[in-house]
Amino acid sequence: MFDSSSTMPGHRRRHLVPVLILLAAVLMPGLLFIVLTMHDKGYRREETAAQVTRACLLGREQVLRLVQVAQASLDRLDDATATLAWSQVQARRTALQADIRRIEQSQPIPLSLLLVRPDGRVAAASGTEAAASADLRGLESLRAARDGLRGPSFETVPRDLPGRWPGLLIGQPRAPEGRPFDGVLLAALRGDAFAAVWQPAGAPGGRFALLREDGTVLLRQGAGETLPAPLGPQDPLRLAIARGDHRMLTADPFGDGAQQLLAWERVGDLPLYLVYALPAAQREAEPPARMATNIAVCLALAGLLAFVALRAWRMERTDDDTLRRLEANAAELRAEITRRETAEENLRNAQRLEGLGRLTGGVAHDFNNLLTAILGTARALERHLGSRADERTKRLIAATVTAVDRGARLNASLLAFARRQPLTLTTVDANALLRDFLPLLRRALDESITVELALDPKLPSCSADAAQLEAALLNLAINARDAMSRGGKLRIVTRRAWLQEQALAGNTEAQPGPYVAIEVRDTGQGMAPAVRERAFEPFFTTKPAGQGTGLGLSQVFGFIRQIGGHVAIQSAPGRGTTVTLYLPLGSATEAAVGGTAAPARPGSHSGVGLSVLVVEDEPTVRAVAVDMLQDAGFAVLAAPDGPTALALLQEGAQVDILFSDVVMPGGMTGVDLAREARRLRPGIGVLLASGYAAEALTQHGGAGEFDLIGKPYDVETVLTRIAAQRPRHAAPAA
Repeated sequence: MFDSSSTMPGHRRRHLVPVLILLAAVLMPGLLFIVLTMHDKGYRREETAAQVTRACLLGREQVLRLVQVAQASLDRLDDATATLAWSQVQARRTALQADIRRIEQSQPIPLSLLLVRPDGRVAAASGTEAAASADLRGLESLRAARDGLRGPSFETVPRDLPGRWPGLLIGQPRAPEGRPFDGVLLAALRGDAFAAVWQPAGAPGGRFALLREDGTVLLRQGAGETLPAPLGPQDPLRLAIARGDHRMLTADPFGDGAQQLLAWERVGDLPLYLVYALPAAQREAEPPARMATNIAVCLALAGLLAFVALRAWRMERTDDDTLRRLEANAAELRAEITRRETAEENLRNAQRLEGLGRLTGGVAHDFNNLLTAILGTARALERHLGSRADERTKRLIAATVTAVDRGARLNASLLAFARRQPLTLTTVDANALLRDFLPLLRRALDESITVELALDPKLPSCSADAAQLEAALLNLAINARDAMSRGGKLRIVTRRAWLQEQALAGNTEAQPGPYVAIEVRDTGQGMAPAVRERAFEPFFTTKPAGQGTGLGLSQVFGFIRQIGGHVAIQSAPGRGTTVTLYLPLGSATEAAVGGTAAPARPGSHSGVGLSVLVVEDEPTVRAVAVDMLQDAGFAVLAAPDGPTALALLQEGAQVDILFSDVVMPGGMTGVDLAREARRLRPGIGVLLASGYAAEALTQHGGAGEFDLIGKPYDVETVLTRIAAQRPRHAAPAA
């Protein structure tokens, strides 16, 4: 019986959810407003600090430029007066004052230059006589030069220079190199020159100040005639400058009555420091637009949470359905993941088998050439000895032919796995084929194994090579027999099937769509996953040595893939094995057939009166073919490649039949050579040979255009096929 008490805690918890959301609708917007406000303050603090630092850097560059212009003017004045004694200066005073005016007027900023005697009197200046006669004995620049200072000195322009106050006075000793104190050169910069460059660099409310290294305030933006007192040794700004600490400083060093945000920079390598101050209260001001935005965001959050609480309240009773849907989606997702993993595994296996197929096909091609040479040599030896051969020689030749035959069958299995075997595709009735093939299957199995057929009466016809399909079914039956050593049941089922793209992962020969499926099920011992993954590899077998070649399933795999089908295997230890063959549908207009018909036996043929051009790049195979044809009475010409053979034809050699390999060096295939031969001699017969059989014509062209024989070939087969190429104008030999 359903216990409702077990669900009560869950119901109470669901009732609490809307309440908690409503509570959050009240608390979270308030918390968010606090967080946004603190974030905005931090952001404004960082933004203001960056603004103050940037303004100080810009102002410092402008001050350095003004000072450098003044120093350059002093250097020019020094060059003009360095070699003159004061008596000479007095005698040339009028000319010197004109020179000073020219130097002043050539500069981009307003400044005044003065030449001051050691006693503090102005020797030459461009200004009025009052300025020229000013008493400057109290100048700090004069005292510093008298004390041995050789660098520039800086002070405020004194009141004794009418018209030049307030401003910055820069002093430089006169000709100091190796000579005693001999007066100073002065450059007076007007304060409005500094104000002009500071104004665009700073922000509204901020002010610049120019400090000397000893804390004296030389200039301050907007200070007028009254400059702040020098900074004391323990002033926070002086301490920061002394330590080289450029972090943002909050202080009131100039007595403004309010805390200032301060940034400072040294002016080049001079004993000057530029300070930029911005009122701290300006930073704390909250922009009304940002405050309104924060309030709007918090109100929107409150409304959203209230709406969510309402929705949660309404959807309380649908939670179970939602949970079930989520569980169903999770199960579907897990199933999809499993399907994808299976498809990826199939793709990896298919790529591995494809690589093995390419390797196997190449080996089989070369092996076919060797078998052709061996078989031809054995047959030639047999013909040469004839009745003179003793029993031992006959037995050795027969053993050689038997070994070649076994090698050819092995090679055919390899070519089947590599999907390079010759096929004759027809429309096949799979049900009729199985019924006709059932007696042979039963004879191949033990009496302890029962065979059952479960055939779909509405099964459509399929497209396959009937003989190869019978061989594939026989291979599967023998594998099932070996897996059921104590007897069991073999069940063969036919049905219609539809394969999706995921099921065909890694199989490029097959296309999604309808198929005819033939399932071969056994009740044997089954396979472990590691064995199942390698089941289709050639020469892989779990049977003891001498009891299997490992080519049965690989041959089935190659055959099904070659006809555009698909093969799947399902197995587990102790649960038997099911191999399913998916065959493409056959043509609806062709009559379906069951088994295969036996080929007609070839007869003997004579080549007397006919000439054959043999084209083969392998010397041993070429020699065997030449001997074989010559023994049959043919006149034989031989060539190692296509260009050589074509040259013989162009030179007028008598050739009735062209017998050529398909794949050859020299840039010309057998198909190319055959086409050129037909162009030169329309009536010539053509027989092509290849270890790749029918695939050679498909790959290199000529499918359906020329006759083809596979390697290795026997004497009677070659003579029969060459006789079929007899030119129309040639009469059969008597």
